[in-house]
Amino acid sequence: MGSPLTELRITLAIAGILAMIGAPAMGSLLARTRDASIESSIAGGLRDARNAAVMHNARVLVCPSLDGRRCHAGGDWQHGWIIAQDTDHDDQPDAGKPVMDVQAAMPAGTRVITSAGRTRIDFQPSGSAGGSNVTFTICHAREHDGKSVIVANSGRVRVANADAAHLRACLAGIP
Repeated sequence: MGSPLTELRITLAIAGILAMIGAPAMGSLLARTRDASIESSIAGGLRDARNAAVMHNARVLVCPSLDGRRCHAGGDWQHGWIIAQDTDHDDQPDAGKPVMDVQAAMPAGTRVITSAGRTRIDFQPSGSAGGSNVTFTICHAREHDGKSVIVANSGRVRVANADAAHLRACLAGIP
């Protein structure tokens, strides 16, 4: 019969081995969960903006923002974005009305870009998204993969795997 100290050492050694085997898998699981949360947040925000346009019978703007109050030109959304009414069609949130929602900046290593030429989404009171279809590509440097959130001209929002061209463009901008 071994001493209690020897049994404790063996137990700790086994626990250490199991922790070393499980830690990488746990880290990968946490990263995938965080990535899925980001993709879900973007799709959910766009759906909320469409619903707000219909419910308030008003034009609702979704645009990138550096300060959480004003839209900023460009198709790079990883610094955050806002959802706000834009009844005067000046491509900025209406003065005197609060911004409906603010999305904070993405974590380091994650980038969000939109289709070329689409720097904002304008949901009309009918629920349609004026202009052409737009694709939000969300990419993650550590995994070299990503998802796309696609807004159809009808206003329908869906999530799909990012195609190779959009993914390359997205990953190219991650330092």
